[in-house]
Amino acid sequence: MKTLLATYEYPPDLGGVAAYLGGLFGAIPEARVVRFRLPKLPLGWLWHLPKLWLAARKADAVVVSHLLPLGTAAMLLGKPYAVIVHGLDLRSAASHPRKKRLAARVLKGAKLVAANSRATAAELAAFGFDPSAALVLTPAVDTDLERETLDLGVEGEKILLSVGRFVPRKGFDRLIRLLPELRKACGDVTLVLAGAGAEEDRLRNEAVLSGVDAHVKFVIAPERGTVASLYRAADVFALAVRASKDDVEGFGIVLLEAALFGLPVVSTRAGGVPEAVEHGVTGLLVDPDSESELFEALKGLLNDPAAAKRLGDAGRARVLRDFAWETRAQAFMKRLA
Repeated sequence: MKTLLATYEYPPDLGGVAAYLGGLFGAIPEARVVRFRLPKLPLGWLWHLPKLWLAARKADAVVVSHLLPLGTAAMLLGKPYAVIVHGLDLRSAASHPRKKRLAARVLKGAKLVAANSRATAAELAAFGFDPSAALVLTPAVDTDLERETLDLGVEGEKILLSVGRFVPRKGFDRLIRLLPELRKACGDVTLVLAGAGAEEDRLRNEAVLSGVDAHVKFVIAPERGTVASLYRAADVFALAVRASKDDVEGFGIVLLEAALFGLPVVSTRAGGVPEAVEHGVTGLLVDPDSESELFEALKGLLNDPAAAKRLGDAGRARVLRDFAWETRAQAFMKRLA
């Protein structure tokens, strides 16, 4: 079956959506990818139609990973189409009555709707779409990451790592604020923040205000090999996700990547995170509104290497057992056929 993916994000772009699509469609034979630029004008997406029509002429089905507006373009195309939802796209559409009605039409007309977690699938109900009818395809991991290495130059320090876009939802600022107390409770701890985004300057200022700027390392827009090296060098991985009605962590691919390297994970019970981390088995999950719980979880693992290794080993075993892109691709194509 010849499949065409229409998307705004795809490797080498950074971010969870790009990584998800690159992994899934990289494992689908004969899949083609056509990339679009985000429209700057309200009806700018109409210019997508000629390009999408030309690209889809020899395709049996079109897949879009952005509910609006690419989903609208696919609906108007007249070919069978599938929609992959990630969480934030649903929240964005649900916040505007007109967009919500349009999104409902797109979802209703789709041959297949896939979601990156059960938590994301549950949000389809707001559009009159039965969540149980969606195909839940959680992210998987690229095991080639394990081949890379890098020297961080922090010999003898415990490394607390967090990776992702620098946006408020990810909670990087919370880790910075906790670092002074973590250093008192756990000894020499270096916080490494890898990513890029609009919050970079604010995070750097937060580190200065907290008096730990010398102990916070920023790795900006790292290549995949660099990220792999950071995972290998770290002792504990944290993603201090906030709960928000306007934004959501659909799953968190970085949580699986960290587990691949045997890292114990600390995160929160927000969005699809509990599907990526088994509390008490592969990591620790805390209340998304409690920085005190976050502190205790981090302190416990930084001070107990045996417990950290136990969780990290279990996480790695789970990733290798349950999270392969090939099985995700096969399930997707079976439902789309």
